[in-house]
Parts: sequence; structure tokens; C-alpha cells
Amino acid sequence: MIKQSFFLVGFIALTANVYGAENLEDAFQQGKLSGDLRAFWYDGERDLKVDRTALTVGGILSYQTAPLYGIQANTSFFSSNGITSLTHMPESGQTSNLKSDGSAINVLGEAALSYTYDDTVVKYGRQRLNTPLTNDYYNRMLPNSFEALSVENHTLSEVTLKGAYITKWKYKDSDQFISPTANFGFHRNIMMIGATSSKWEMKNDVYDYYVPDVMNAFYVQSETPKLLSASSLFNISGAFQYLKEDGVGRELIGLTSTYLIGTKLGLSYGDWSLTGLFTQIGNQSLAGTGGRYAKMGWGGFITFTDFQIDGETENAGAVAYGGVLTHRFDKTFEASLKYLHINQSDAKQSNPNSLTDNPRPDSDEYNFDATYQSTKSFRLRCRLGYIDYNPNTTNLYKNNAYSEYNTRIIADYMF
Repeated sequence: MIKQSFFLVGFIALTANVYGAENLEDAFQQGKLSGDLRAFWYDGERDLKVDRTALTVGGILSYQTAPLYGIQANTSFFSSNGITSLTHMPESGQTSNLKSDGSAINVLGEAALSYTYDDTVVKYGRQRLNTPLTNDYYNRMLPNSFEALSVENHTLSEVTLKGAYITKWKYKDSDQFISPTANFGFHRNIMMIGATSSKWEMKNDVYDYYVPDVMNAFYVQSETPKLLSASSLFNISGAFQYLKEDGVGRELIGLTSTYLIGTKLGLSYGDWSLTGLFTQIGNQSLAGTGGRYAKMGWGGFITFTDFQIDGETENAGAVAYGGVLTHRFDKTFEASLKYLHINQSDAKQSNPNSLTDNPRPDSDEYNFDATYQSTKSFRLRCRLGYIDYNPNTTNLYKNNAYSEYNTRIIADYMF
């Protein structure tokens, strides 16, 4: 697909010459250069497992042309370079498109053409997507990206209609674009349709994903930022999410049927906010999300309780609940205390049909997150995490004390 995209760029250039070379020249001269330069420090101390430490620098450098007859071209170069390399270790779920040895990643992560006509935008080539099960998962050094044909339409007031046909996927820790199902030894594409709405002071999302012989996934989320507001200082918000995944055709990954139910209730007063969270997973782990890591991690963790260290709230039979207390000190600094309890089902996770790549015992997790952003260009984020496992709730770690400490510091310079 990337070669086809460059062919189309050349075709547009020749066509523009017919109408006037100065127009094509203006399109490039008036284009926009942007970037996100990032430094990332990660340190994980893990009982019963290998510790991991890394300092990495790199980021994203992007260029987008100005519109020419409704057509724009954009490219982004992704780079991740270890200053101190990640500990060499066998990773659970390690696959052909995952670099777990700390080696550098340098790849053309985006290279696409888009065409805008009235309220419709069509985009073809390498691109980042922003939907529940296919998104950029940009929580470490580099994002996911995809080779796809995508469409957005804004004809309806406060409603966005979306569609995509996805043929390849680059996991965030990889420099390879592969079939979305290549790590299972076969090739299938993803077809997605969806809609988002912001009417009546509510945000509603509805999506459906179809992967032949793998699954059909239906997702709906509704969020009310002002469920109850008594004054300019006091507000109650709420949200609900539901995902239903069903195996289709030959069910090549063994997915038969599973689900996600999640709720979120927030209370804010002035610069303080308190949010309660709950999620529950069906008899099989979720597919197509961060919980599947590099095997099928087309998007980040989808659950409201997605701040956990190891993505366990998407495991088969997991029930998670917790809370987040946040205080915004001023316009530049915000800090949060987070707690999460995950009740794992040993019987479901040990079942070969559970699809769980990362089985764990019950746990309590405590996080401190802080974000400092002095300008639009500079942002500094820090996470200190501790997770305490109860080994008596699983046969895997029976009678073995098990805990993890996790430190992450991310500095961004954006322009």
C-alpha cells in the first residue's frame, strides 16, 4: 500500500502541473511541519520475574501539505532510540512484530493522501486511527499506525460517521507493517463502521468491527459530562461502556463469545475530582485491544479501569473496581492518586479457551500520576506505581509473594 501511496503522490503532482506548477509549489511551501520529541524513562522491579529498565529518546516528525484541489499529503517519521537498552527477556506474547530487545525503531509510520469534498474526508495509506479497537495506543515512545482506507463524514449536525478498511497494522513497539492477524499465522483484514455524536450534552459512540473468520465486535459508549450540576463548582458526571465480541466463520483464534461492561461515576468540586470505576469481562479475554499486547493489540486498553500496570482488567473473567482522586493545583500542574482492585478468575484464566496471554492472581494496585505542562510545547508526566498480588488466589504463583514497582517519566516537546 505504501508504494501505491507514493504513486498517487506522483500522479497528483503531474496533474497539478497541468493546472499550474505554482499551485503545487504553494501546496508544499504552505505545508506544516510538526513534531513530538520525547524522552521516556521506564523502571520496573518485579518479584519472580526479570526487572526491566530503559531510557529512550526519539519521537515523531510530521509534515502535511496545504490543500490542493481538496487533496493533502502527510508523512510522519517515527523514531525510538535506546540510551540504556531494555533488559533482554522472553516476553509473554512476544511475536514477529515486537522488538523487546531495546533495539532502535526508525520507520515511516504515516504516509497517506486525503481528499476532502464538502463534509466528507477520504484518506488512503499509512495513518493513525482513533476508534475504540483500532487506535494509536500512544502511551510509551511510539504509536500504533495502520495501512488503511478510511472515511469520515460530517453532514449531520454534531454527528461524525466513520468507516475504515484496514489491511496492515504496525504495533507501537515495532517497525513492521503486517496483517492484523499475521501473528496467528493467517491473514485477515478489518472492516469498521462507526458513529460519534455530541448532542444533548452527551457524547455517544457506536462502532462495529468485522474480521472474517475471527470475530465481530460491537461497542457502545455513552458519557454525560454534566449528569447533575448544582453550581459552577459542583458537578456529577457518568459514563457507561459495553463491548460484545463474537467469533465468526471458522473462529480461527478460538474466540466464541465474550463481553465488557464498564461504568464510571465522577464527582467534582472546584479543583478536586473523585471518580469511581468498575469493569467486568466475560469468559474469554478481549481481542483487538491492549490486553492482547502485540498479538492483536490494534488499540490501547479499552476499559475505564485502564490505568493498571499490566493490563489485567481485560483478562478472562476479571472484575475490577477502583477510584481516582485528582487535584488541579493550577493551569500547569495536576496530580492524581489511583487505586484499583482486580479480582481474577483462576478457573477461567487457566482454561485453554480463555485466550488469556497474561494470567495473574488477584491484586491491589496503587498509582501516583502527575502532569506538568508549563506551555503548549512542553509537558512532563510521571507515574509511580505499586501492585500487590495475592498469590493464594491462583495456582500459578501459589505461596509465592509477588509484587511490582513501576516508575515512568515522559517528557514531550511539541511543535
